[in-house]
Amino acid sequence: MALGASLRTFALAAVAAGFAQAAWIETKAGPFVVYSDAGNDKARAALYHLEQFRFLFGESLGRRELKTVWPITVVVTQKPVGRVPKRLGFTRDGWLAVWPAGSAPGPDFFRDLALLFIEDNWPGRMPGDLEHTFATLFSTMKLEGGKVVLGLPPTEVERTRSWAALQYLLTNPLTATRTRVLLSNLAAGADEGTAYRNAFERPKQALDAEIDAYVAAGKFLTLTLPPKPLNPEIAFSIIPMLPSRLRVLPADQLMAVGAPPAEVRAAYQHAINERPGPLGYEGMALALLQEKQDADAKKALEAMKGLLDDAVGPCTRGLLELGLYEQAAAKNPRWAEPFVRSAAREAGPVRKSYFLKKAAELEPRNPAIWKQLAEAQFDAKQAAEAEKAWHAAARVARTEQERAAMVAAREAFEQARYDAIAAEKARQKQEEKDEVERLRQQAMDNIHKKEQELSKPTASGAKVEKWWDGPPTQAFTGTLDSVACQGGRARLNLRDAAGKPAVFVVADPGKVAVFNQEQAQVQLSCRPQRPPRRVKIEYVAKPGAPGEVATIEFLK
Repeated sequence: MALGASLRTFALAAVAAGFAQAAWIETKAGPFVVYSDAGNDKARAALYHLEQFRFLFGESLGRRELKTVWPITVVVTQKPVGRVPKRLGFTRDGWLAVWPAGSAPGPDFFRDLALLFIEDNWPGRMPGDLEHTFATLFSTMKLEGGKVVLGLPPTEVERTRSWAALQYLLTNPLTATRTRVLLSNLAAGADEGTAYRNAFERPKQALDAEIDAYVAAGKFLTLTLPPKPLNPEIAFSIIPMLPSRLRVLPADQLMAVGAPPAEVRAAYQHAINERPGPLGYEGMALALLQEKQDADAKKALEAMKGLLDDAVGPCTRGLLELGLYEQAAAKNPRWAEPFVRSAAREAGPVRKSYFLKKAAELEPRNPAIWKQLAEAQFDAKQAAEAEKAWHAAARVARTEQERAAMVAAREAFEQARYDAIAAEKARQKQEEKDEVERLRQQAMDNIHKKEQELSKPTASGAKVEKWWDGPPTQAFTGTLDSVACQGGRARLNLRDAAGKPAVFVVADPGKVAVFNQEQAQVQLSCRPQRPPRRVKIEYVAKPGAPGEVATIEFLK
């Protein structure tokens, strides 16, 4: 183990020495950052290629200024050192790839770049495999003599009918302009049928015969386009690369190629050993988190925070892992994750909905965020907004299976919530019923206790008269026909079992208990009872006047 560690340290030192031997420069435009040890011309040429790709790809989809959530770093070097990412790989502070100086990478890199532009700039999803097909079509774009050549065939396995159809429509002068309208409509979320009618004024099926004949011929045309007017020497300024960034570049490259976390951590530790800085500690912390070494990661993050300097780097991911979500969002306003994590630590659904809505606006193609938003809005009693969020989750699903799963999740979630609401209502009703029964039983127990006390003979043997703590009551069972209310009193018109009329009054409704046989409280309506209802009334007799009601029990 010691020998292996020594060899790894030696290798890291050799890689770092390889980076340090040349003068490194930096130039940037749009989302691109180019670092190079190959001189100004090579750096500018690479950035020019990237900017032309961004411009023409955006023009084809109706987007003039494509952006990305994270910066795209391209290392243009004469002698690649260490393990280098030839395709786009995600690293400490964004995307990273390495180009040989004086040349451009193959189609795989540009396909990745096209898909990244789609993911970060389009709110909806294009139908089927159209997004991948479109990215494949642009992956073979060439810059030749100041011109852009579009439509060069990819590998045979990628030369699908879908690719041939799109290639035909974009390279045919008669359909190229309309095809850009088609793609713009699809990118905006229009369904395929509507998009084709808007672009070509005829349905998609009407073009199939032309496309089939083109594919059968097997001769794929190309389209030469004028590039974006751009003078690299004027547009792209050159500055020296910061030493703090150069020190962590070998480790950033390892992270971008997906090297084992321990190897990545050792590379960042080597950079820290050269000179401690926030970028090195941030990278080390991210590697430690991948290794599940949370305590050591926390120490590295605290060290990063203590050295943080905006002139060196934002350390956005490090701030997020420290729980400083507001600061992380300020460093990268296009990143949704700080709002997702802010929502996760909110207990109330209203605040949770607020943060998740922000996240969904920033990452509208993420069905998981829309699903979380819909659930939070439902809990916050924002039913209409929750309905829209559920539809958005299904609309941006990546596959039909995922879309079906979203629909099923919505139905299951809403049913569970409705069941919970119904259960809560039933619980409250049962509690109310139990409380009425408890009070009634308590009153009856008090009466029985008093009766037993009064029925006992005294020591002298004298007769004991019954004593009540209230007026004596009598019971009447019959049919309630109507209730007439006037002022604060009510008059009850009833019939006994023989049909003989009886009248009772309610002098103070607040002192009368009205319930049914399940002991649930009910209300007495001031109107004719349709149909008449059987009741049991306890009342206090009043000589020469109707009895005064004490309780009313509705019978079945």
